[in-house]
Amino acid sequence: MSKVTAKYQITIPVEVRKELGIVPGSEVDITKKGDKYVLIVDPIVELKKRWRGRFKGGKTTDEYMDEIRGRID
Repeated sequence: MSKVTAKYQITIPVEVRKELGIVPGSEVDITKKGDKYVLIVDPIVELKKRWRGRFKGGKTTDEYMDEIRGRID
């Protein structure tokens, strides 16, 4: 079990750090899922996974944004 320090920091147990590949400098996020809180390692990767495949049909992000917003010159 981890304790919260006076600066509201916690230590992630060694087993958890190893299993999740957490090293100094790793980015993590804490999010609520139902009645529990979940630690997400490298939240940017998770965000990319969620959006992957949204622009099917060979469009680039810029082309898609031009399509929905109108071309900005």
